Amino acid sequence: MARKVSIVIPTHNGMPLFRQVLDAIERQRCDHPWDLICIDTESRDGTWEELVRRDIRRVRITKPEFDHGATRARAARMTDGDLIVFTVQDATPSNEQWLQGLVDAMELDEHVAGAFSRQIPYPECSPFLKLRLERWAAGRTQREIHRLAPGQRLDDLAPLERLFLCAFDDVSSIVRRSIWESIPTPRRRFGEDVAWGKAVIEAGYSLVFEPKSTVIHSHDDGAWKEFTRIYQDHANLYDLFGIRTVPTFRDAWRNSKAQFGVYRQMVAEMDLPEGARESITWFALRYAFAETFAQWLGARSMRKGLDNPLFAAIEEFVAPRKS
Repeated sequence: MARKVSIVIPTHNGMPLFRQVLDAIERQRCDHPWDLICIDTESRDGTWEELVRRDIRRVRITKPEFDHGATRARAARMTDGDLIVFTVQDATPSNEQWLQGLVDAMELDEHVAGAFSRQIPYPECSPFLKLRLERWAAGRTQREIHRLAPGQRLDDLAPLERLFLCAFDDVSSIVRRSIWESIPTPRRRFGEDVAWGKAVIEAGYSLVFEPKSTVIHSHDDGAWKEFTRIYQDHANLYDLFGIRTVPTFRDAWRNSKAQFGVYRQMVAEMDLPEGARESITWFALRYAFAETFAQWLGARSMRKGLDNPLFAAIEEFVAPRKS
């Protein structure tokens, strides 16, 4: 039976890559009818004009209105699809079966609340970031279906086991409207997808990782931007699951040095033009310390509270992205 699919994309200054994303979506071959809505946060780079040119359904909000969870929920409520796809402006479907792969995952079992795609980095992605992406739940190559065992409670599991079970990524994902309406995407400044995954797992539903559906997606914004992203991520993971991957300052210092050793070995094995090795080694040093100390500080911020002057100051610099 054909089911209608509604695709939701939050946008904010996404050009020129967003044009490539839209082209790839328009080429999809899917057995089900689908439509697209974009919710834009004050774009000033031609994103809104591109939506107008293509006659894509669209709505605009102001920056103060933006919230990672509530903004997606607002757009989703304006659709009528039986299935809702949440994706982002810089995730390019890798082939014409991206959408069909997500829909097929929802048909595995009526208890499946949502599914998410495999992510592969863009060719120009930093090798250090590529390594981290490959270790994330969306970097795997085999399908996985997660659900609590009969009689099991999420609190019975260790923190990292909870995350493994609840991992969900709305960079490219699909949810069942009938379940989403009772458990909507929560209002959340960051990590709305994992928070939703936790809620549906606790409610007894299943989540699917579906590598047949693949998008190309990565950020290569430098060490400081990665610090802000990882800081937010680990504040969120501590809040949801009590995860502390780097418990102490001493751990952060030791782990940073060890991670730099890994990256330095990667650099040594690279075929680099003359003069580039010193530059990329210096970046590897900054990146290793940024990602490790971000893990420590992010979790610590939730333990100490954002009224602590140190973390209040950090928060001024790590405001979540608008898309």
